[in-house]
Amino acid sequence: MKRVVAMALWAAWLPLWAQPGPPAQTVVSTTAVRDAAGGSILVRNNAGLTVTAFVFIYTMRSPDATVLYAATGYYDSAIDPQAQPPIKPGHEVRVPYRIPPGGATPMVGAEAGLFADGGSFGEPHVVQGILDRRGYTLVSLNKSIADLKQAAKDGLSRQDLISLFQTALATEAFNAGDGELADCIQMVRNQVLASLVTAWRRPDGTPIPMPEWIQSQVDALTQRRDTLRAAVGK
Repeated sequence: MKRVVAMALWAAWLPLWAQPGPPAQTVVSTTAVRDAAGGSILVRNNAGLTVTAFVFIYTMRSPDATVLYAATGYYDSAIDPQAQPPIKPGHEVRVPYRIPPGGATPMVGAEAGLFADGGSFGEPHVVQGILDRRGYTLVSLNKSIADLKQAAKDGLSRQDLISLFQTALATEAFNAGDGELADCIQMVRNQVLASLVTAWRRPDGTPIPMPEWIQSQVDALTQRRDTLRAAVGK
């Protein structure tokens, strides 16, 4: 009896996300879908609370169920609120995901995640991984914002800025002591680089002046950073 009471008191002191929650696959159902766009994962929130983030495991299996390939995927509205919005109760979203054609069977299952109220589901150590990625992304957003502001002061051209971000991406990813940190650095840096390559002209085809383009990127990244800060409590 004393042990039961002690365990209950211990659980009460844990942060909400670290307390035991329901199994992940009862909260989020996931289905791998082959389609003309290259593939996607259909996600449904079966819970009565909004899901803000979850981790899934994707595998390709042979006819005898042997795992031929496995990868971990992340969905987090705090990191990328536009592409990965919160999933309301009973709602579905499609997550673009490359699913190759062939005889192997794609399978996907949720591992853990977070609710909008701060609670969690699935394995606590996997939930901790979500929180770690949020911290890493916050660092990367701050670095990219600082680099863009400095580039504006230095009057860098578009090509100079592309070179700066390519060099920073390679150096930071190489020096990152953690694979998840490297992934988060690459994600933010690559998003800025993609905009530099594809979104530097107006609809009429005229180039956007670099000071104006840089400020628009700083504003967008700052908004993402502030949203993420609110989610991690920093």
